Amino acid sequence: MVNPSAKQDPEALLAAKLASLPTTPGCYLFIDKAGAVVYVGKAKSLRSRVRSYFQESGSDARYFIPILRKIVADLETVVTATEKEAAVLENELVKQHKPRFNVKLRDDKDFLCLKLDTQKAWPMLETVRRPAPDKARYFGPYHSATSARRTLHLVNKHFQLRTCSDTEMASRRRPCLQYQIKRCLAPCVMDVDRELYTEMVRSVALFLEGRHDELTGELTTRMRDASRELEFERAAIYRDQLRAVEAVREAQRVVYVKDVDQDVVGIYREGTLVEVEVILVRRGRVTDTLSFSLRNMELPDDEVLGGFLNEYYGVASTTIPDEVLVPVLPDGAEGVAEWLGDRRGRKVALFVPQRGPRVDLLKMASENAAHAFREKQRSSDDLEARLEEIRERLRLPTLPRRIECCDISHLGGGDTVGSIVALLDGQPDKKRYRSFNVKSVADGDDYAAMYEVLSRRFRRGKAARQASPASTADSEAAPGAEGAPESDVMEGVTESDMMESDPAESDALESDATEGDLADEDIGSATASDAPPETEGTPVSAAAERESAGSGGDVSRRAEAGGGEWDLPDLFVVDGGRGQLQVALSAARDLGLHGLPIVGLAKERETQTGEKLVDRVYLPGQKNGIPLRSTSSALFFLARARDEAHRFANHARKRLGKARRLRSEIEDIPGLGSAVRTALLRELGSMEGVRRATDAQILAVTGVTKRHLSALRKVIPSPESSQPDAPAEDTGDLSKARGLTR
Repeated sequence: MVNPSAKQDPEALLAAKLASLPTTPGCYLFIDKAGAVVYVGKAKSLRSRVRSYFQESGSDARYFIPILRKIVADLETVVTATEKEAAVLENELVKQHKPRFNVKLRDDKDFLCLKLDTQKAWPMLETVRRPAPDKARYFGPYHSATSARRTLHLVNKHFQLRTCSDTEMASRRRPCLQYQIKRCLAPCVMDVDRELYTEMVRSVALFLEGRHDELTGELTTRMRDASRELEFERAAIYRDQLRAVEAVREAQRVVYVKDVDQDVVGIYREGTLVEVEVILVRRGRVTDTLSFSLRNMELPDDEVLGGFLNEYYGVASTTIPDEVLVPVLPDGAEGVAEWLGDRRGRKVALFVPQRGPRVDLLKMASENAAHAFREKQRSSDDLEARLEEIRERLRLPTLPRRIECCDISHLGGGDTVGSIVALLDGQPDKKRYRSFNVKSVADGDDYAAMYEVLSRRFRRGKAARQASPASTADSEAAPGAEGAPESDVMEGVTESDMMESDPAESDALESDATEGDLADEDIGSATASDAPPETEGTPVSAAAERESAGSGGDVSRRAEAGGGEWDLPDLFVVDGGRGQLQVALSAARDLGLHGLPIVGLAKERETQTGEKLVDRVYLPGQKNGIPLRSTSSALFFLARARDEAHRFANHARKRLGKARRLRSEIEDIPGLGSAVRTALLRELGSMEGVRRATDAQILAVTGVTKRHLSALRKVIPSPESSQPDAPAEDTGDLSKARGLTR
């Protein structure tokens, strides 16, 4: 009989489960007191593996053992038939539960892959974020977008595959510029030899797989055959491709004489900080190296490596080689190897080399991991020094790890848009990028636009601060800050919602804020976090005042739902001088945010007397700006935030202007969905055709119902009802004409 108290005792329940564990392969899940899964692992023998976590041993070097017993309140096990099934199940459980102690690489959406769909009539090479199970060939993932796009550019330059989309190809009537510069065969309009195009596709696949020796042999044979048949233009194409392949091969280091593909995994560790280096060896040559930083890794090396292999090779686009060399075998290595073989379609060897050149490869991977770790540590130390310099120069209370910057952009007073960008430890934090469509300003008033944008941003930040239990006591209530309509909240357009644009776009059509003409009285020294002086600030429009006043319950709820994405930064930068700074301080003061560090960054300019003024930072209550040298670390971070705010504001303005210019009148008719609007324009030709169409003609359009017709007629009257009025108007005009004659 089981003791009833044991059922209520978590330790007794856990001990009972440990005593009854099977010796078969499977997966185990550690669960904390809140019921959340904190770790998922696989084992060749569940009994020996799981019980080892809870056995006292002075020689146990696993970092998370001391805290594991304090955290784990329960465990679950899943028995599998083979080690391979355990490896597959572990991968699925990690994706499902996202445990805190498991290895987490960046989400695969952050990596670019190259897609080559050979099922299309005329395949093309394109970049994608998320590979799909569509039987296309994927190459990658590439650890940086620059590397992926550089490879794509090289392929498009020498292998002449089409670069246009399927829609563009179907609608094209004449060759594009790519054909004119000999970078495309123009299968859209030209009679292209399909065999030649297929050869190009095969060459691209060999090139991306790193099979350069095989590709070189094939291209040499094709070039000679074309020359023998007097097809010198085709031979020149193969010659250029050979040169491109040879240039790539020259940059690759020969490390192995055997014609096999290998991934060599090296690990370097200092406490809970782990650096993993993957060296890609294709046909004996090093083609690329990938570095991954893992933080807060309490796991031993074998479990770190097992989790890394599941994460890295679990991405559909990752190329799986013939051999994977590792410094230590993970638990259930045979099952992992079988899982990799199933994913690849051929056998994969997973082992620790003991002698020969493979040992040298593994040593090189470990040395690269140690070097990458030290470089990142040095970069981190350098970052701390730069942030400390900014704190001292601007007299900030804390290190400005999170910096936000605001900029306003408009075109001739129209399409006014405000942007707010964020830097986290000097790097763009794009999930916090925000753009605001300015509502209350239409005449190019930069001050009023900035006041509105900052008021809306600060209101959300204040609501987030009040929603946080830790800062509720510190938040200050602003007078008259009640009842703001929900429509005042920003549009919610983030960087990820927009199409990526080239930073060079920010050079065109930019509207910069200008410095204000404030009084030059010397107010004295102050810090960036000081409260604004009680002087009259830069005036703003009454409409902007009404637009920005208050923060109601809806704003608080939306800020709370947004999590920490609306938290106020350590330093807020406005693009401009004293005038823009005073506007920002007024917006913060009106909401009761007196402790937020705000500075203004004025760009380098030349005065009327020819004197050159360098970039300078204006602090609250200080007349003269602090000049920053071009080599200053403080200027580097602040200028980076300013330039990114310029780029994002210009991109948002262009996007808004394009949407306005391309907007159709039919989109303003309430009650018509996008599918119905598209069907009406497609079948009736244009808005003029919609106006001339009768009720019967409109109802004949696919998807249009009487409800849609009724909504349409509220805005556009039927032409049948307006026809009887025309003769009456003509009669009246004729009567008037007769009266004038008499």
